Amino acid sequence: MKRPNAAKLPARRKVRVGERQIETIGQKQELWADFYHHAMTVNTPKFIAGALALFFFNNLLFACLFDMGQNPVANTGQPELLYLFFFSIENFTTVGFGDMHPQSIYAHSIASIEGFVALIQTAALTGLIFARFSRPRARIMFATNPVIALHDGEPNLMIRLANERHNAISDATAVLWIVRLEPSKEGHRFRRFHRLPLTRHENPTFMLSWTLFHPINESSLLYGKTAEDLDKEEFQFIIAIKGVDDTSLQELRSRKAFPAKAILWGRRYVDIITNTPDGSVILDYSRFDETMEDS
Repeated sequence: MKRPNAAKLPARRKVRVGERQIETIGQKQELWADFYHHAMTVNTPKFIAGALALFFFNNLLFACLFDMGQNPVANTGQPELLYLFFFSIENFTTVGFGDMHPQSIYAHSIASIEGFVALIQTAALTGLIFARFSRPRARIMFATNPVIALHDGEPNLMIRLANERHNAISDATAVLWIVRLEPSKEGHRFRRFHRLPLTRHENPTFMLSWTLFHPINESSLLYGKTAEDLDKEEFQFIIAIKGVDDTSLQELRSRKAFPAKAILWGRRYVDIITNTPDGSVILDYSRFDETMEDS
């Protein structure tokens, strides 16, 4: 029996969607079809490494093109290809020290083409760098684990947040969603989204910490559920925060997803804000994720 041709097998690729790792099969990987998205989402070390690789590749390519001519550049030493590579960098970056220069129509033509390529690449790279560093980032901390404990006489799902910048996020709003598997009338299972109401979903000036409360009463989708029920139905909790940064006056958005198994039942967060006798406020981030047994 012949084995299938490996080249014809569908491509497999692991991607991260939110907090989950997913393996895709047969998805087309078209880097240049969505280059801007890839350039904006890749991490900084890979972005810099890619820019450097493209820079050296272009200059090596044009050095080889110069080398195809007859004495194309004046005052080159040995090895000539290395000097042509350095000349290409000078031309590409418009440094132009002056000791090496084109001395033939062929060399001038290649230098002109390289100048045009450098103009486009520099403009594109400058735009990407500006976009990466200028886009607003919401430095919002999320507690590692949501907790379920009694609050105002009834169980509540609680999620703690903090603003790491210590400035004000005006008109901050929070939305809590659950995603769970639900069967249709035909018996097929689909993922459904449901919004969970919060006791207070708005914060006029989100500066320090903020704990969100969802009451688990008769109207809650979590009412009567156990940890095993949530795990069986593959519950996932998604919290979305948005507001306006008072410093940059830009809208900030942040999102965090929690699997059902991350919930700590019968525990509550320890208090991280204390007041000193002189009126100062202490915010203890070292205990941000710390919980204690609900009494």
